[in-house]
Amino acid sequence: MIHEMLMAKGLIAPQIDFLLFLQNIRIQTGGVFDNFFLEITTLGELLFPTLFMCLIYWCVDFRAGIYLFTLNSFGLYFAKLFKMVGCVYRPWILDNKVKPIESALQASGGYSFPSGHTAMAAASWGGMAYLVRKNKVLCSILIILVLLIAFSRNYVGVHTPQDVIVSLFIGLICIFAVDKLLNWCEKDKNRYLYVMAIIDLVALITLYYVITKSYPQDFVNGKVLVDPTHAIYIMVVYMGWIVGITNGVLLCAKFLRFDPKQGSIYSRVIRGFIGMVIMLILFKIMYPIFFHGIHDYKITFVSLFTVGFFITAGYPFLFSKLHFLLKKQ
Repeated sequence: MIHEMLMAKGLIAPQIDFLLFLQNIRIQTGGVFDNFFLEITTLGELLFPTLFMCLIYWCVDFRAGIYLFTLNSFGLYFAKLFKMVGCVYRPWILDNKVKPIESALQASGGYSFPSGHTAMAAASWGGMAYLVRKNKVLCSILIILVLLIAFSRNYVGVHTPQDVIVSLFIGLICIFAVDKLLNWCEKDKNRYLYVMAIIDLVALITLYYVITKSYPQDFVNGKVLVDPTHAIYIMVVYMGWIVGITNGVLLCAKFLRFDPKQGSIYSRVIRGFIGMVIMLILFKIMYPIFFHGIHDYKITFVSLFTVGFFITAGYPFLFSKLHFLLKKQ
């Protein structure tokens, strides 16, 4: 496994030392910065970046929304795939002296390398920084936010520096690659369908790979350190989400003449508000059911696909038709 090679080369020990250094700061300061970094780290979870991207997509800039959703899906995909390929254990498993902040463990199951939170942050807030790069102040703020989220994963003790650094590189590569890809597709809109077909095929191959591959099963006191069955299930959750999101935005890019600037400012605010309420309800339902409840691969994949597809295709379609009917009247 990757962590065994890194340990053999002496690359893990300095990273553990760094985490222990941060841990000592937490202890010496009485945890005065803990809540700040716990709040910062939530900005790299699925909810907040998705809400942000939805508002851009639905109410501000359709092309920017397509870019951010596609970029986020690519970054999330590679981060999750590398987790399943590498099977690198979390820092507290590599060294029991590492004691993460307890509340940070709730969103830190499965394998460690690379950091999903950091990849999400780099691909959403970092992608937005790329779009507004001419605005030096806003761009700098967004870059600082990405770096803070990355550092927060070390501070709370759930990732090693290598985990966050690799995720930052994944996000950086995807930022430029997805921009080139969409520019290529815009020259011939049929290319959106080709890209979608390739994504769907890669998703099926990936799911087959993660479901059928063998995983390390190390036990301590009769308990497996990382349950591969749960790790596979979480991968299915994210693959359903990713395929639904990318299929939705690419089909809209090809077929839907949706302009988020349609209508008055008031109507756009209402559109965003209604969408946000729907999103929060969906996430409120999704998290307990799909992350802790149902463990049927097919039901989970189809359900998450449907939610992702509704966000990126169904909701814009409804409003484009509503605007057309109102304009006709």
